[in-house]
Amino acid sequence: MSATRKAKPRTPPARETAPPSRSPQACRRSQVKALAKRRAELRVQKIREIKARIEQGTYHVDAAEVAKSIVRTELTRLLAGKRPNSDKKKKS
Repeated sequence: MSATRKAKPRTPPARETAPPSRSPQACRRSQVKALAKRRAELRVQKIREIKARIEQGTYHVDAAEVAKSIVRTELTRLLAGKRPNSDKKKKS
């Protein structure tokens, strides 16, 4: 070995640092985004399943559940003070 060999500059070992802490608002936004994405995925899956059942002829609609849903929607609309489209004044 030669005595003229230069030593490499010594670098300090890399420090392990904790990731920067996120604010509670940032964490909440991240959770909401993840839930929204998951909801969209579940909706697509549900639609595929319903389409498959329709094609197979095994999809059954419960008339009582449809009626309940219509009543709930209308009650919510009425309690919120929204007027139906047919009640709006028509322009002459």
